[in-house]
Parts: sequence; structure tokens; C-alpha cells
Amino acid sequence: MSQVQTLQAPSSIPQVQDAGTATAPNPQQLLLQAGLGYIVSACLQVFVKLALPDRMGSGPTHLSILAEQAGAHEGHLYRILRVMEMNGIVQQTEPYVYTLTPAGMLLRSDAEGSLADTMEWLTDPLHLQAYSHLTTSVVSGTITFDHIYGEPAFQWFSQPENQKEASLFNNAMTGISNMCLPAILEAYDFSSIRNMVDVGGGHGAILRTILKSYPAMQGIVAEMPTVVSDTRLAIASDELSDRCQAVECNFFASVPAGGDAYFMKHIIHDWEDSSAIRILSNIRQVIPSNGRLILAECVVEEGATPHPGKLLDIEMMVFVGGKERTEEEFRDLLAAGGFRLNHIIPTASPISLLEALPA
Repeated sequence: MSQVQTLQAPSSIPQVQDAGTATAPNPQQLLLQAGLGYIVSACLQVFVKLALPDRMGSGPTHLSILAEQAGAHEGHLYRILRVMEMNGIVQQTEPYVYTLTPAGMLLRSDAEGSLADTMEWLTDPLHLQAYSHLTTSVVSGTITFDHIYGEPAFQWFSQPENQKEASLFNNAMTGISNMCLPAILEAYDFSSIRNMVDVGGGHGAILRTILKSYPAMQGIVAEMPTVVSDTRLAIASDELSDRCQAVECNFFASVPAGGDAYFMKHIIHDWEDSSAIRILSNIRQVIPSNGRLILAECVVEEGATPHPGKLLDIEMMVFVGGKERTEEEFRDLLAAGGFRLNHIIPTASPISLLEALPA
């Protein structure tokens, strides 16, 4: 078996402290932190929904001003801010005066790489409802969302009455893309690609940014019919219509031909193995023999090493029945879809880039 080259991560990735040298909390504290974690999520939801990061701006703001601007009860808001301070989102510079930390700044709607929409989605009541049924899903092996709502998540999102949640979800995915964009551009050289097809690329945020950085490249965003019209507007807004198009695509049936590179971010993790292999096989049917497939995904490490992918794996189990995968799982999955894993390239974000070649 050929060796997969795992490249070195950029130096900006923080190093995880060795478990043997870290100071562990006592057992009671450890359990309480885990058991009460949903309260932090609920407080974060309040913090974002009341637009407190935008109201705080870049300077210190007094509690009374925040409460008045947000129309909130001052005493209750103080208790929310205390939780945010404990979790590194705000800092109290003097009694009842708060400023945003670097993490809190990412919750401003006007911040570069803003995660405001993403955090609103992840802490949304829809999540609390879904996760309250997780035990049933684990026992039965079913998809939690399907069990609660009677249909798959993407089908549920397409219903007219659920467009508010669908919009929140799409905005959250765009936020994640914007967070990963600088890291992807730093880590990978796209210069030799002539025409890249972004399969399931949403509004094309990643492809549009790559095209701006590589003016000789052409691009195609392949998406569901319900998304394509907004994608075309985004392409036109960036004045890229002469180099980029958005086409309707059901990637379980086929994907557009014509690319010498095919890109997918957080698509394969949405699906269990048989469905993921079908997507990969459809790309294999149209990709040239000298083409390349680039997957932007979390690569989960075994053991106790902390990684967001281990939590996102549960998110996939609950909402769509997909999973985050280890290097070995990706290698086997790609082989079943007609590809050979060539490189794994870490980035200065939670995702890695997996480059695969036609087998």
C-alpha cells in the first residue's frame, strides 16, 4: 500500500498540551462541566440573539447601556455576561463594564470571518430539541432528526414553512466557509487548476474567493435547485459571472463534467458510507485521469486528543446520519469510490485538505 503524505500543519495552529502534564480538574468538577455544557450554549444563544457583540463594538460598554439597548432585564443580563466571561467571550475591565475578547469579536456581524450566524445556528432551540432525543437514536441506530420530524433534515429545510431555519443553516455554513477560507488559501496551491467544480458549494463562497486569488481559473458551483438562484446572485455581485457559473446538481445522480479538479467542503461528512461512495463514484465518472479531488473535512484523531471533529461527528449523527472520519476511514472510502488518497494537508483551522487522485 502506498504511503499517504501528511504535510506539516502551519505554525499558527495551537499545540495541544500533553495530557500527562496538564492539570486535570477534580472528578466532580469534570462531570459538572460536561453536564452543564448546554447552559453555556443557551447563554451564547442569548448573547448572539440580542446582538450584544454588535452593541459592544470594539470598546468597553457598561452593563446598563447594554441592557437598555437590547431591551433586556439588567440583572438577568449580568448573569449571562458572567457565563460569557467565564468562557472567554467577554472580559470585565471594571465593575459591570465589559469588552469583547478576540473570540467575542468573531461574534460581531461585521467581523472578518464572523461566526455570529454559525453560533446562532449551533445554539438554536432546534438543536436542543434534537439532542434531547439522542439516547433514542443511539439505542435504535436511527437518525435523531428523522425520528423527531419524520423526514430527513435537508428535505425538512426545503419546506416553505421551515425557510427561517433553512436560511439560518445556510448562513451558518457560509460563516464556516469564511472562517476556513484564509486557512485553505494558505495551505494549498491552486495555481495549476484550470477549471474547478465545487460540488455542493452552497453560495460559492469558497470558490469565489479562490477565483479572486487565481484570475486564470474558471469555476462551477454545483448545487441543489433551491440554492442556485442565490448562488448566481452572489457570483454576479462579485463580478465573476464571466468565469464562474452555478448549475443545478443532484450529486447522487451525476455531477457536471469539465473540471480538472473537483472540490467538496463538508459534504462527505453529511453521509454514511454507501451514500458517500455514490457521490465519489459519480465524480470519478467525469474526472479526467490527471485530475484531482480535494476534500475539506475534519480528520479525526483517535484517543483523547481534543478536536472539534469529535463533536461535529455527533452533530452528523443527530442531523443527517453522516460521520466525521479518521485517516484510515477516508482512505478506504476514497478507494471504494475510485480514488487514491495522496496528501493530507492540515490547515490553520479545524479542517484538513485531503487530496485524492483517480485510482
